Amino acid sequence: DIIVHDCFTGGAEPIHLLSVEMISILKSRLKPGGILVLNFVGFLHGDNSLAVASIAKTLDTLFAHKRTFVSAPNENFNDFIFYVSDQPLHLPSSPANKRIEAWLKDREINVLDDKEAIVVTDDFNPLESMQVAKAERYRELLVERVGKEIMIW
Repeated sequence: DIIVHDCFTGGAEPIHLLSVEMISILKSRLKPGGILVLNFVGFLHGDNSLAVASIAKTLDTLFAHKRTFVSAPNENFNDFIFYVSDQPLHLPSSPANKRIEAWLKDREINVLDDKEAIVVTDDFNPLESMQVAKAERYRELLVERVGKEIMIW
């Protein structure tokens, strides 16, 4: 069993899909040993990293095992891919997997600063305000990639 939770684009996330209550529903749909994969965009370090740390902390309250990967290992602004399960998460080792293992090893992170992180619930979900800098960065990237002449009139 695997559930891929990737329902985001630039701008804002549907924050109601990131609470303990919602993730608990997804977890209840998994068989024992099943994996939930959640994609979340944000910042790894600095003042704007609280949202990512809060998602990690929320997942930790529900799942015993988590592995976290980033899309760009040397960048602060990233896609964070969380793999969580009630069972340990291992990539089967084989000669064919060596390249994949190296690629994943370069992108795996083990520590997120969660001193101020919160557990996101239906009753307390400030993710939208935590993600203002992310939304602004997405808009900047859109203007850079599409061009000012098209985006700004």
